[in-house]
Amino acid sequence: ELRALCMGNRKLLFGLLFKAAQHTILTLSKDKRYIGATPGIVSILHTNGQDLSFHPHVHNIVSGGGMDSAGKWIKEKRSNGRFLFPRRAMEKIYKGYFLDQVRKYIIDKTLVFTSKEELENILSVVGQKKWNVYAKAPFGDPAQIIEYLGRYTHKVAITAHRILHIDESQISFKYKDYADGHKQKVMTLSHAEFLRRFEQHILPKGFVKIRHAGYLHS
Repeated sequence: ELRALCMGNRKLLFGLLFKAAQHTILTLSKDKRYIGATPGIVSILHTNGQDLSFHPHVHNIVSGGGMDSAGKWIKEKRSNGRFLFPRRAMEKIYKGYFLDQVRKYIIDKTLVFTSKEELENILSVVGQKKWNVYAKAPFGDPAQIIEYLGRYTHKVAITAHRILHIDESQISFKYKDYADGHKQKVMTLSHAEFLRRFEQHILPKGFVKIRHAGYLHS
């Protein structure tokens, strides 16, 4: 429901994806049940799905502990190799902050939209839905995680090895269909449609797609 709004306000709402995610993590980190300190966060913006659809989202790597006000390292308390924080708590904080900021942008007149009535309908619909946070347990040591992350930091919407065939009118490429059990499939698009999908992922000029928060903040 929010994709069209995001397309028309890319710089503003891409920025909000970072702010909402980092706000959620930092808020829960202050709770002594989980850490009681400030963690380090690396956030990376992705705008595309495997089929080149417009799917803006932010990946976050979070340290398993944080620095307190005295500079002492405090280890996380409850993850036991799983999640730092309860998923439902993350979802509620993220949703509340995101929608609250969108409403502030409306009041500030920084958000571009065509119809106030249509926008209110969209916000009403998404406000009644349960939002999902996708959280993964640690899958390796820090070196493995950074190596995994490094493969995606400066990647464009599609890499050359996924393109299977190009002729005078069409382009075929392979993609992973996550909705169908992560099956590998082939999609064929006209040149015009391929370019239309690809250009959606050109970031606004000067936009910073890798950001740091918590004790990693500049």
